[in-house]
Amino acid sequence: ADDVKEMIRVVQRGAKRTKDIVQALHNYSRTDDEKVVEIDLNRGIDDSLELLRHIYKNSIRVERNYEDIGRVVGHAGQINQVFMNLLTNAGQAVAGREDALVTISTTNLGDDRVSVSIADNGAGMPPEVMGRIFDPFFTTKDVGEGSGLGLSIVHGIVERHQGTIEVDSELGRGTVFHLVLPRGEGVPVAHGSPGDTA
Repeated sequence: ADDVKEMIRVVQRGAKRTKDIVQALHNYSRTDDEKVVEIDLNRGIDDSLELLRHIYKNSIRVERNYEDIGRVVGHAGQINQVFMNLLTNAGQAVAGREDALVTISTTNLGDDRVSVSIADNGAGMPPEVMGRIFDPFFTTKDVGEGSGLGLSIVHGIVERHQGTIEVDSELGRGTVFHLVLPRGEGVPVAHGSPGDTA
C-alpha cells in the first residue's frame, strides 16, 4: 500500500511539474512579437527560470530580490529572450561550483524606468573579454557550444526597447548584468481579451 501511495505522489509531482512547464512555455511564447503589450518582468524572469530548470536543478541557489516594479511596455517574446539568455549564461557560469549562486534583483528607479540585475558568483571575466561580449560571433565557449550571438541579440533587443545593458565583472568574483528599461507609457498597447496581459 505504501508503494502505491508513493507511486501516486511521484505521478502527482510529475503532473504538477509538467503543468508548470506548459504554463511557463505558454507565458513565454504566447505573445505575438509584432504586438506591444504590458509585461510583468518579475513573472517573465520566473517563467524563464522554470524553463531553465535543467541548468539550475538543485545545485544552484537562486536569490530573488523583487520589488513591486509594475509593468513595462514592449515585445514580451523579445524581453523573455533577454532573460533566457542572461539566466542561461549565469547558470553556466556557476555550474559545478559548491557555492553556486545567482542573484536576481528588480528595482523601481522612480523615473519611469526599472532595472533588472542578474549576478553570478562564477569565475568572472578579464577586461579584454568583458569589452567584447556584445560583439556578434564573439564567444568564450568551446567550438560547437555557443554561436556568439546570444549577447549580441540581447543588446539589440534592449536598444530596441530604448533601454541600456551594462556588464560588471571581476576575475574570481563573478559577473553582473545591469539592465535598465523605460516603462514605455504612452506607447499604444495591443489589448486582447480582458485581463490578457503577458
